Amino acid sequence: MPSTPAYRVLIDAIARLQRVQREVGTELARDLECPRAALSLLWLLDKVGELGIGDVAQHLHVDISVASRQASQLVESGYAERTTPDAPGTDRRVRTVRLTERGRAFTADTKVAMDARAAEAFSAWTPAELAEASAVLERIADTMAEFGTRPAADPVPTGTPADDTRAPALAAAAT
Repeated sequence: MPSTPAYRVLIDAIARLQRVQREVGTELARDLECPRAALSLLWLLDKVGELGIGDVAQHLHVDISVASRQASQLVESGYAERTTPDAPGTDRRVRTVRLTERGRAFTADTKVAMDARAAEAFSAWTPAELAEASAVLERIADTMAEFGTRPAADPVPTGTPADDTRAPALAAAAT
C-alpha cells in the first residue's frame, strides 16, 4: 500500500487547523454575544480604519453583498457608521464604513478576550517555540498563496483515485 505524500498530510493538518480556528472563533463570538463574521470586520476596521464596502469585501474575501450586510449589522449595533468621503478628488457616491467609539471599545475588549485565551492555550510553549511556529505558518501561508496560481502539474501516481481517501480533504483545503 503506497504511503501518503507528506504534502497531503500537511494539507490535511491545515484543513484541521481551519476547522479548529472556525470553532474557536464561533465560541469566542458566542461568549462576546457578537456574530463571528462581525468580529472579522471589526478587527479589519480597527486595523485599517475607514474602508469602502468593495474594499471590505476584498479584504474579507466575500461577495460585496455579504460585506454590505455585515457592515449594516455593525451600523445597526452602533459599532460602526457609514460615511461619505470628503477629501478632494474622491467620489462622493462611494460609501465607506468606520468604527464608532463604541465599536473601537468593543473591538479592544474582543482583543483582550482573545489574548487571554491565547495566552492560556499557549502557556506551555516557549517564546522560541512560538516564534518558530509563527515562521512556519507564515511560510505555509506564502506557499498556499501561490497554490492556486501555479499551473496544474501531472499528478504523482499514488494509486487509483478510489484508493485515495484524502482527496476530499485536499479539495476542501484548496478552496
